[in-house]
Amino acid sequence: MKELNQSLNSELPNRDINRYDVDKININPVDSNLIEMTFLDESQRTIKKEESFFEKRDKNLKKNIIKSRQDFLDLSRLERKGETLKERLIRTNTEKEKKENELNSKFSNFKDYFFNIKDKIMGKKKVNLDLENVERKINFTGGSTPYIDAPNIIRNQKYTMFSLIPVVLWNQFKFFSNLFFLLIAISQAVPQLRVGFLFTYIAPLAIVLGITIIKEGYDDYQRYLRDKELNESLFNKVTFNGIEKIAAKDIKTGDIIQLDKNERVPADMVFLHTSDKSKTIFLRTDQLDGETDWKLRKPVSTTQELNDVRKLINEDYSLLVDPPTKHIYQFKGVFMMQIGSNEANVKKEGLSLEQTLWANTIIASTNATGIVIYTGRETRSQKNNSEPQPKFGSIDLEINTISKSLFVFMFLCSVGIVAMSGFPGTFEVNLINIFRFLLLLSSIIPISLRVNLDFAKIIYSYKINSDTNIAGTIARNSQIPEELGRIQYLFSDKTGTLTQNEMIFKQICFESGTFTEDSLEELTNIVKDECKKAIGPLKDVEDKINQLSSVEKYNNNNKISKRNFRRNRNNVIRDTIVALGLCHNVTPTYEEGVKGYQASSPDEIALVKFAESINIKLNARTQTTIKILNAANVEENYEILANFPFSSETKRMGILVKNLETNRIIFYLKGAEVVMEAKVQENSRAFLRETCENLASTGLRTLVISQKYVTEAEYQLWNKKYQNAKTEMEDREKKIRKVVDELEENMEFLCVTGVEDKLQVDVTDTIESLRNAGIQIWMLTGDKVETATCIAISTGLKGKMQKLFYMKELSTDIDVENHLKQYSKMTDTVLVIDGNTMNIALLPENEKLFFEVASKAPAVVCCRCSPTQKTLIVRGMKNHTTMRTAAIGDGGNDVGMIQEAHLGIGIVGKEGKQASLAADFSILEFKTIKLLFLWHGRLSYKRSAVLSQFVIHRGLIISIIQIIFSFMFYFTSIQIYNGYLMLGYATIYTSLPVFSIVFDEDVDLASVIKFPVLYKILQKGRVLNVKTFITWCIKSIYQGAVIMIGAVLLFEDNFVNIVSITFTTLIFIEIINVYLEIHKLHIVMIISFIFTIAIYLTTMVLLRATFDVGYIFEITAMEKICILTILCWLPFYLINLFYKFYFPEVHERVA
Repeated sequence: MKELNQSLNSELPNRDINRYDVDKININPVDSNLIEMTFLDESQRTIKKEESFFEKRDKNLKKNIIKSRQDFLDLSRLERKGETLKERLIRTNTEKEKKENELNSKFSNFKDYFFNIKDKIMGKKKVNLDLENVERKINFTGGSTPYIDAPNIIRNQKYTMFSLIPVVLWNQFKFFSNLFFLLIAISQAVPQLRVGFLFTYIAPLAIVLGITIIKEGYDDYQRYLRDKELNESLFNKVTFNGIEKIAAKDIKTGDIIQLDKNERVPADMVFLHTSDKSKTIFLRTDQLDGETDWKLRKPVSTTQELNDVRKLINEDYSLLVDPPTKHIYQFKGVFMMQIGSNEANVKKEGLSLEQTLWANTIIASTNATGIVIYTGRETRSQKNNSEPQPKFGSIDLEINTISKSLFVFMFLCSVGIVAMSGFPGTFEVNLINIFRFLLLLSSIIPISLRVNLDFAKIIYSYKINSDTNIAGTIARNSQIPEELGRIQYLFSDKTGTLTQNEMIFKQICFESGTFTEDSLEELTNIVKDECKKAIGPLKDVEDKINQLSSVEKYNNNNKISKRNFRRNRNNVIRDTIVALGLCHNVTPTYEEGVKGYQASSPDEIALVKFAESINIKLNARTQTTIKILNAANVEENYEILANFPFSSETKRMGILVKNLETNRIIFYLKGAEVVMEAKVQENSRAFLRETCENLASTGLRTLVISQKYVTEAEYQLWNKKYQNAKTEMEDREKKIRKVVDELEENMEFLCVTGVEDKLQVDVTDTIESLRNAGIQIWMLTGDKVETATCIAISTGLKGKMQKLFYMKELSTDIDVENHLKQYSKMTDTVLVIDGNTMNIALLPENEKLFFEVASKAPAVVCCRCSPTQKTLIVRGMKNHTTMRTAAIGDGGNDVGMIQEAHLGIGIVGKEGKQASLAADFSILEFKTIKLLFLWHGRLSYKRSAVLSQFVIHRGLIISIIQIIFSFMFYFTSIQIYNGYLMLGYATIYTSLPVFSIVFDEDVDLASVIKFPVLYKILQKGRVLNVKTFITWCIKSIYQGAVIMIGAVLLFEDNFVNIVSITFTTLIFIEIINVYLEIHKLHIVMIISFIFTIAIYLTTMVLLRATFDVGYIFEITAMEKICILTILCWLPFYLINLFYKFYFPEVHERVA
């Protein structure tokens, strides 16, 4: 009925069809003239009246509408029989739903059965999506409602025991050459198509697949061992009987886990209890979100009051939490405590992000006890990771394309030979002949190519693993070492990758002068002298304020007047150092007599340590008090009246304190120059701006420090407003912000500090080399824009003469599009973009434009990036360009992009091994990639490119000989060389000399490091492209023709002699060809040459039925063989000399 009404409404707009109310038993037309009309009359009348309308419509549309009216007629007749329209609709809908449900049930059962088998093979658990998307009740005695079986395991494996062989075979047979030889091998089972030994076709294919399966199985087994190490790491589980050890993989929802300092959080948890006096802990989240700032976490207040963690196991306690999601900055939950037997009597406490401990974060202070709420695939960490996928190198794809081209050539040759014979016989006979020639020429696509390349990859991986210059480097994926030589875009994490996350004080700039590390003695003496004169800062300001009359103190708005007193230089310096010791969220710790610090940011620790070096020492801190020891060795006590932590929105941090010895109230404010410029007095703004620009240009992270003296009366007035704002129910945050802004007005500028985030060793030199090699670098970090920009400058990611273009805090498609168009007109400018803007840029409608523009940038800095955004950025570059990508990182938040990139590199860092375990290559330091790319990558790709083309040439030359032989001997489809010779040619006779190319070095290590430009030629694929392929084809055709035609002309002997002469010449010319291609003779090459010749001579003696040994070793025969060899070799040697002299290669020009 609904379909009918919709059809009538859309097709007959002038008629009021909707006047029928189908929910009622009787029809109630609106038109009073039609009240008594039946459905039959109305339907017929409508059809007649709208005939002109239907004539204009398609016949099919007319039939559909008439059919709909017929439905009305049927319903109307049924209604006369006693069944109302409503009953009829209910009955028909019920029957329809029943049939649909039966079909859906059958399909669902089949789908579940099929995917259940698939998941078992792939090692995946069946997921109930309906249960996954509902709220959970977590019981403190264990388990959850509903119960979700999500094993708490980390799995980087690509295969299972059952899926290894089928998946590897599937991936291998996606390569055309492997599929081709599979079909060739199968065809040899048909007697009419057999042209040689079945073994010669099956054995090479079996060897290729066997090696690949063994290699993939070994690599995956290593991943299994690495995963096992993490999954079997032990944690402390709280039970009724005390603490018990439990493996990470056995942790379940509802388990209560106790964690110690520097211990990894094994699953997503809610923070319940800590033994720290401050009742808080700090959490390192850089492995999850990339942010260097430590996060403050607070326990559930009810459970924190318990004096024994065993009391947490209480059936009256429970949590209600949201379904799992990948959003790491969002969480909502409720802690519930049943009071008494009345189920309605429940104490509730709201939970937010402050009470969470996400998996793969690190406990940075004391200890923490929490209850597990999500495990395994449901954790935030794993939801932001992608499934590992098999990776294939670009050279494998290029060889696959070449194989298809060779097949076309082979097919045309086969058809051409049969055509030249005049297509004798029937269509079936001609088809068989064509197929037989295909088999004879199958060497054009050499199956040994896969064997050689696979063995070469193993050699490359071994060389990487054993290189002492990059000790600790591990090639975890031996399938793609050549990719190291083709990288065009490198996506790099910041923290732990480019930097060591250790802040070092460099400069402090006052309006009266600048002090550096080398001039701290003068600064120390000034502070010491001032501390002896007075306790606490702002003594001079207090004295002058007290001298003012009440009229002078306040303006007409009852606000304290501007105090533009000209202060003594030394007073300002002393106040500044005290400000550094007070304005922060740093807590001192003492472990075994050794003093340490915990804080939400390493910047704050660096400044507190700097203040301590000037003898302003932070001794203790609680939630309400701070104790410092000044330079005069006098303890000063401060009460914290209000604290405003740093946030990415405000970009500043403030603290209101009261000196308990002097009762002076001081407000300190520090933050980024972009917000602090408007907060300080106007006469200091120019100096602030200029100083920050100068420090930032040297790569230092800047912070503006300011203070303000607050009278008691002013504080009481402000505090009243502040407390009222805190109790507001509507727009609470906005009203609090407004009151705080009032306090931040007219701040006294103190100084600008400059700290340096200590870079990884040789990171600047490495980045410079990579850029000179043509690799464009994108820095993807969770840090704020200012921090990321500083690192981009200090690492050399931004050149000295380059500019910065910012795309931040954009909220619409139009804004993003306009900024991208504006940037596209700029040159030599680094693009800086924040996470919110990136969200818009990655939308489907903007993504193409973004990558089209950003891919041309000399460098890109992406700030406030979530793990998912990192993955999407790498994926977008792969989808919208043809460039080869690499991703490097050291944390769990980098795993997604590492697995997404064509090549992933993981650093074994301070924060663990998760990134290195999931990567294709594992390294210890960022600087390692310089040798990894420029040396090992370049050599691996160049060697494989030459090797693959040489193997193709080897197969093509013998096929050319076969084609000429078939032409000369009346188009017969028989082999010129028997199966033993063909097998020997593909293996023992030529494989070793050809394979020895993998030990060649066209330039030495020093030249590669000195001239990174040598890497660029490989990025463009000039070593393996259409031009080089055609060159090798011409070489093959020429040499094959010379060998066969020359043998016929020079030797007027029988068939046996022709076979011996051509095959011997073929072996010799292949060895000489190898010698022509190499640049540096290696001992392996010499051994392979000698061994090959010895094996061939031995074979000649053993295969007397094939070789006439006596004839071959005659002087006349040897002379003719030498003539053929020289004719094949000399022209290309002369051409090679000509090109080297007039058109030297890049390395020959610069070396």
